[in-house]
Amino acid sequence: MKSNLIFCIAFALLIACSSNKAAEETTAAKPEKKSEAVSSAEETQPSGDGIVGYWKLTLEAYDDNGNKVLDDDERKKGIKNKYTYRFNADGSCQIQDFYKGRYEEKTENGNKMLYVYRNRVVGEEDKDPAPDVYRIISNSKNQLVLLEREGNLTFWVFERAG
Repeated sequence: MKSNLIFCIAFALLIACSSNKAAEETTAAKPEKKSEAVSSAEETQPSGDGIVGYWKLTLEAYDDNGNKVLDDDERKKGIKNKYTYRFNADGSCQIQDFYKGRYEEKTENGNKMLYVYRNRVVGEEDKDPAPDVYRIISNSKNQLVLLEREGNLTFWVFERAG
């Protein structure tokens, strides 16, 4: 009977030790998986392309002929402007260094669209203003060209500043 008790205790200790060893191996494997996830996340972060970043408006031009293409003549007539956007990876944005807001990129009728929502400024309005809606004409590492959807079809040409 005593030998059975010793055998049971030894067996229980053996199982406990092997379970602990398996837990250590599982714990040791988790950081490896985590580093894979981190490297995967790093790969999905924008590498200079995309909308995330700080953008300064360098040219504002009007689509005089309504063809939704920034022609050379329209570019030559364009004016300088000092408008800025900072688009963050989390969907928030800074507009002109003093307005906070958020943005969304959508696809509508095959066109890439940018919706910029400005947060309500206390005392100015009762509700958040309607979003500014732009069609993304082009988006490269250093340049973002938007076409304002509402109003007089204005092209906004931004250069990446950071």
